Amino acid sequence: MDSIVASTIQIELKSESYVYKPYPKHLHGLCYFLAGKDYPHVKYRPPEFHPFIRQWNSSKLDGTEAIIQIQCIGEALTYAMLHTLDTTRELWLGHGSLKITHYSLNKQEVLPLNHLQATPVPTEFKLVFLTPTRFRTFQVDRYHTKAYPDLRLLIRSMARSIHILYNVKISINEQEELIRSISIINVIGYPVDVKIDRYSKYDDSFVGEIHLSCHQLSDEQRRLFGMLLKVAKYSGVGHKKGYGFGHIELKRA
Repeated sequence: MDSIVASTIQIELKSESYVYKPYPKHLHGLCYFLAGKDYPHVKYRPPEFHPFIRQWNSSKLDGTEAIIQIQCIGEALTYAMLHTLDTTRELWLGHGSLKITHYSLNKQEVLPLNHLQATPVPTEFKLVFLTPTRFRTFQVDRYHTKAYPDLRLLIRSMARSIHILYNVKISINEQEELIRSISIINVIGYPVDVKIDRYSKYDDSFVGEIHLSCHQLSDEQRRLFGMLLKVAKYSGVGHKKGYGFGHIELKRA
């Protein structure tokens, strides 16, 4: 596979009633509902969808208005979701039902999986973590959670996902050379406790940003990093991406 088609589906919702903001598990369930009953749920495989609440405004006087975006990195999945939306008038999101007032294919682009064809990252930029993010790392005999912006775990997460989904292999040596050559200018991490659903325990996570300088990267390394970040923009980073965790945006410094 030389490239993938990445898409953003935007769904605008409205209710006359006050509807509580959905938990991550509700967003995860929404994506599977829209994908259809034939969409596979493969254990330990990152999903091809990544939901994000762009807007959620609720009041007892005015009801609820919301915008949900679903990023997809599979063309078949995108059109399966659009097909479901064609025949659906309202969505149930955990605490209540909302009418679909409008939906659209907001953005679509082809992402190369050959890093030599990818767009290089800027020489300096900020990577913003907009939704709660957490990384998992295996130490001694079990997994540990790191709830702080960590460049090594970020690159490991992106490289692992692209390998599992598309068999694009980025060696440990290539990853380490990338990490050594990137300079961290500043890191801001705000701790956030988040629950998957109403009955689960709180998990450590963070939101924030990491300010990076890529002046020391070669052109090939900048393209490799660009490919990883471009796919991660649609798939998310870290743990539980399919629940809406780890939504990132790149901002020029």
